Amino acid sequence: MYKVFFNDSTIRIDAQSKTSSKNNIIQIAVNEDHVFADKLLARIEAEGVKQDFVILNDNPQKLWKSFRKQLTELPAAGGLVINEHRELLFIKRLGVWDLPKGKIEKKESPENAAIREVEEECGIKGLQIIRQLDSTFHIYRNSFVKSPNNLVLKETKWFLMSAENNQSLTPQTEENIEEVRWFALHELDQVMENTYSSIREFLQKTLPLL
Repeated sequence: MYKVFFNDSTIRIDAQSKTSSKNNIIQIAVNEDHVFADKLLARIEAEGVKQDFVILNDNPQKLWKSFRKQLTELPAAGGLVINEHRELLFIKRLGVWDLPKGKIEKKESPENAAIREVEEECGIKGLQIIRQLDSTFHIYRNSFVKSPNNLVLKETKWFLMSAENNQSLTPQTEENIEEVRWFALHELDQVMENTYSSIREFLQKTLPLL
């Protein structure tokens, strides 16, 4: 199963239909041609409401590869940072809580990019990678490229990291980061109420495994 976020909507490519845990209506789209991605994304933008699509196919892996080829890919990496008190590190960018992440540079490994981005965005040092976590995928329009050929697919490779909590945190203001803060697990409702759908789902899936 492959899942990607676009605005507040989701597109899932799967071999079989599944109902959602919240019993909300799922719209089914069966692929018939190679330009289905453009058609589906255009529909989401035109209708302007949250929608959850499932694309069914006998070979979801092949279909996912075809889907990705229709978009410009931008590789990124980031970190879910935990300290000795089991607090998690978040940034607030443009008023929304998020996890630190950024673009993977040429010839840079995802691990090194993740550490670099967390250090730059949070002003933190001494990070250690514990293990790799699941990637997230989301689509957005690149404002520097003329529409309609400006759709970007960002895969963010996530890593669980450890860090000491007794150091100063400095938000990278030139990246529009307003605040960097440790959250205890019992405080995460504040994050969940004001974060992106992809981050919320990622945390809901990841936190029970910590």
